[in-house]
Amino acid sequence: MKIKTIRSFNPDHQIPIKIWQTIFQEIRYTPSSFDLQPWRFFIITKSTDKEKLKKCMIGNIPQTTNSSAIIILCGNINKVQDASYIYNNKLKHKNISLIQKEIILKKIQKHYHNMNPKTLKNEIFFECGLIACNLVITLQHFNYNTCFMGGCYFDKLNELFNIEKKYIPIILIAVGQSNNKDKIESTINKNIENSIPFKLTINDFVNFL
Repeated sequence: MKIKTIRSFNPDHQIPIKIWQTIFQEIRYTPSSFDLQPWRFFIITKSTDKEKLKKCMIGNIPQTTNSSAIIILCGNINKVQDASYIYNNKLKHKNISLIQKEIILKKIQKHYHNMNPKTLKNEIFFECGLIACNLVITLQHFNYNTCFMGGCYFDKLNELFNIEKKYIPIILIAVGQSNNKDKIESTINKNIENSIPFKLTINDFVNFL
């Protein structure tokens, strides 16, 4: 599955709430450490909020303006606090037994009790990276395109959008439908000799030990 990056979207298209709900239902089962699911999504669709976001952006203005939505993907630095809620519900839904629940909760407390904050943050970034890729692939199945955006003063987003400090902004994702400009450029590129974009070969990045 190729992940296409689109920077020019149809500015008139709005994504129906039912589509959003279906997409997020699809990605709920993305794996995470101890299944603590630390990701939180904040979706910007209003033009007024996009204008606010531009104050934090480093470039990326066109896709911020013309996309259907910008997703702020955050990671919950206090994810361990959700362990009881998650595993009580697993017990309620008969996913685990009471004994299993108690064993796992003890393991979680032991594992994270003295964890270095940097190690915890790295783990959360990794987990959010997994669900970010799952999200954009799922969006492509629904004929939506995306653009990952890292050019942002992420430390300003919590205050700007009143997001709790425990949620660390990790990546921005522009979402929408590609406009005709991208289709025209794609057609032109197909006619240019050697227009296939360069990527490392598998021999460059795969090593069998």
